[in-house]
Amino acid sequence: VMAHSLTPRCTPLKHAYDSCFNTWFEGYLEPAIKHSKDLPQGQRNEYAKQKAEEFEEKCGAIWAQYKGCVQVGATILFQMHGYGGLHQYSHRICGSSSTIP
Repeated sequence: VMAHSLTPRCTPLKHAYDSCFNTWFEGYLEPAIKHSKDLPQGQRNEYAKQKAEEFEEKCGAIWAQYKGCVQVGATILFQMHGYGGLHQYSHRICGSSSTIP
């Protein structure tokens, strides 16, 4: 089960990004771990560069949309309620009962 976004209207974007990232990350880790000791540093660096480009191609747009949505939502909440209100709201959404003194 994927967590909700801090801003509820952003939750569908968060789920889409989480799914994209998780798929990409599995593909990143498996070969990286399997061949980590066998590849020279230069090849490892090239592999990391290729995977970064792949991430940007596959998940970059949805990440930008999600990040923008959360930034707008957080700004609105902060303007409406200040830091304390934003903190209380985030804990209500995330399910935590801790508070900032």
